[in-house]
Amino acid sequence: MEKIDHIGYLTGCIKDAVMAFRVLGYFNGEIVDDDIQQTHICFLFKEDEIPIELVQPYEDNHSMQRMLSKRGDGPYHVCYSVDDINLKYEELVNEDWIPLFKPVAASALGGRLICYFFKREVGLVEFVNNR
Repeated sequence: MEKIDHIGYLTGCIKDAVMAFRVLGYFNGEIVDDDIQQTHICFLFKEDEIPIELVQPYEDNHSMQRMLSKRGDGPYHVCYSVDDINLKYEELVNEDWIPLFKPVAASALGGRLICYFFKREVGLVEFVNNR
């Protein structure tokens, strides 16, 4: 069963975003460099709230830099945890969702497998394996 794991928030500067979210009562984890995704990641936490994942693209991550320049800082994906990411991947492909890539390990999520999909009616969605 899918459950919201976190909200992805694109930012041009994690350190500035962390300071701004502190005013809203969030505290942050460490900043992690994800060379596979070419992003810097930092999770924000607040009691009884869904975590926020701050995502700052590397300078040479052109697709995310383009998104940042067009949209600015802000939420850009919802991440759902799933029991079997490979099964979910096949299910969504069969339902005509557009995969961005096959499941890969995410360093900011303890090496758990993730993948992204796009559906026009939903937008960008990330999935993360529960285990």
